[in-house]
Amino acid sequence: MNEEKQFKNRYLVIPHYRTLFYFGLGTALSWTAWFVVLEKLDPFLNPNFALPLFFLTSFVALTGTFTILLSLLKKWKNKDQIYHKHVMISLRQGTLLSLCTSLCLGLLMLGFLRVWNGLILVTLMMLIEFYFSGKDEL
Repeated sequence: MNEEKQFKNRYLVIPHYRTLFYFGLGTALSWTAWFVVLEKLDPFLNPNFALPLFFLTSFVALTGTFTILLSLLKKWKNKDQIYHKHVMISLRQGTLLSLCTSLCLGLLMLGFLRVWNGLILVTLMMLIEFYFSGKDEL
């Protein structure tokens, strides 16, 4: 009985469907905002307003999408047992993936994206993830 109590204290068991529902709701709103920015704002008329909104909405939408996909992948891998720590790891990995994607989009927009730049960005994100995943205990 004591081991079960330690397990519950160490890993907060949360209903993953509720967490994924809220992530999904936020992601759907983010994708809607991204489509509104694409349709309604012209980056040539007002680049100081349209481009930051484009990058912000795409970053948030991609973070939510990657987080949901990685959480579902962890759920499938761990035989339907998903814990708070798994969701937080998925959020960190989704944030790193969307940061890498946003930086690549920015470099592409500026005309500086090359294969080597992309590989350096991906390698940097992988090294950051390796650093943090070495500290995680599952």
